[in-house]
Amino acid sequence: MAKRICLALQGGGAHGAFTWGVLDRLLERQAIEVTAVSGTSAGAMNAAALVTGLVAGGPSQAREGLSRFWQAVSERSPLGVVERAMPFMPMPFMEGALERMKVFGQLVSPYHPALPTANALKSVIEATIDLGLLASQTMIPTFVSATDVESGRARLFTGRELSADALLASACLPNLFRAVEIDGRSYWDGGYTGNPVLTPLFSDDCDCTDLLIVQVTPFERAGAPRQPAEIMNRVNEITFNSSLLRDLRTVAEIQKLARGERFENSVLRRTAALRVHMIAAGPEIGEGGVAGKLDTRLSALSRLCDLGRAAALRWMEESYEAVGQRSTASPMLESFT
Repeated sequence: MAKRICLALQGGGAHGAFTWGVLDRLLERQAIEVTAVSGTSAGAMNAAALVTGLVAGGPSQAREGLSRFWQAVSERSPLGVVERAMPFMPMPFMEGALERMKVFGQLVSPYHPALPTANALKSVIEATIDLGLLASQTMIPTFVSATDVESGRARLFTGRELSADALLASACLPNLFRAVEIDGRSYWDGGYTGNPVLTPLFSDDCDCTDLLIVQVTPFERAGAPRQPAEIMNRVNEITFNSSLLRDLRTVAEIQKLARGERFENSVLRRTAALRVHMIAAGPEIGEGGVAGKLDTRLSALSRLCDLGRAAALRWMEESYEAVGQRSTASPMLESFT
């Protein structure tokens, strides 16, 4: 019997295909009943494809929607075109091209007049996700986060606010894309302020006390990087994990204080009762090098999907029975207190 959970899906560019694999395996086994989802950047895309599929036709349609989205990402990306034209291109050449893309993004503003104004991801979203259903459905509360450029605060989009622009805002890396404007405000990637935001999953009544986080950016890495690209990659990992660490620390502190206490406040009660689980990508996710988050070739995305499916299977074998009974991320939470 499927177990009720709410999902928190982290962003990480092309590494979001790992989350595709995790969800694909869980849906294939019909292991979970999703009660609410919070997603950021690539996690927001996965959330949108997942929720619209579940509402429209259940787990099988959700699997089809996720696959359709990620295949479209590859088909419409320059790297995907190159791979189809030259499938045996040497890997060092591809890694070099990705590195040059990163450097170009750091040196040239996306507002340069020679660059296109449109975000290529928008056509993918519009072609693969039922945006009308996403905005109108009420079965599975869905939260997407972006960063308000002027205030520096997180902005949550939900319900009728969920549009193609909201999804684009959540995934808008400022060195690659122009800020997305919604109702006169400019937004960048939500990973700077909430990757993903956990609070709506327990501050709102989502009728669930088990939270599963799918993490694609590691908290820890062995050793201090020395090469410029590796240094910047680690800086980005720390930055994009800081909000998740903050939210987990808040949960841990409340649960520590809650021992033996009975709260009158409903939010504190739900936080105290929350059981936290995590499926995290391992070091093998970074085999594509520091520019791997830009690698949208179908071969690379499929490899990440396979890693996600394997990670989900391990989690089901080791931790699934604990859902509904206890946290399986307890050691991590206890380390924060």
